[in-house]
Amino acid sequence: MPEEKPGTVRPVYHCTVCGRPLPWDGGRLRLVCDSVACHGERPRPAPIQVREGDEHDRVALLSAGRSFFGSTQLRVFGEVFPLAKSPFLVLEFSGRRAGFLSYALNFPEEDAAAVVLLAVLPGYQGRGVGRALQGALEALCRPRGIQRLHIATTNDNIPGLYFYQRLGYRMAALRPGAAVAALEEHGEGGLRGFGGIPVADEIELVKELSRTMPETPAGGPRP
Repeated sequence: MPEEKPGTVRPVYHCTVCGRPLPWDGGRLRLVCDSVACHGERPRPAPIQVREGDEHDRVALLSAGRSFFGSTQLRVFGEVFPLAKSPFLVLEFSGRRAGFLSYALNFPEEDAAAVVLLAVLPGYQGRGVGRALQGALEALCRPRGIQRLHIATTNDNIPGLYFYQRLGYRMAALRPGAAVAALEEHGEGGLRGFGGIPVADEIELVKELSRTMPETPAGGPRP
């Protein structure tokens, strides 16, 4: 895989209308109606399956890590998590991988878990993949006595902050400079993110699993 030049803007999101890669600095949020016939919302294919990832899936997970985040070792919550060793979930549409969620149990406390990576592949964004993966993680954690889920994102990720808070997460901590420090470790300091916002800080969000997930209007945005 060819090395990218420092400062390369990766298309983490893709247009939900035409599917083209959407550079961070070209992204915009917009409202659409609740009809699946609307050009702003595509019907979701079926059947859907969420399962534990195996070693055959891990190659695709590592590829997603490189594509979305530039590394297979993700620095988050002040720790480094190697995707080569992290447990993860896979979501499939009709047998095709559509997204991944890598996680750490009993972190940062014994009764907590953390989302290390949540990645929805091109062509499947806006179809409920992220929500389904989150629901599967909650179902996995509750029988294990996990009471809280932690997730982190960067200051520029407005769509992510929107999505996580709709899932019931609340902002819990701000780590100024943590994101740019992590980027500098693999030569990407100075990267600009969504809407051209400089990537600088890490924002941690927490969800109490005892709380009910907020209602989402039918047909609303489904990252």
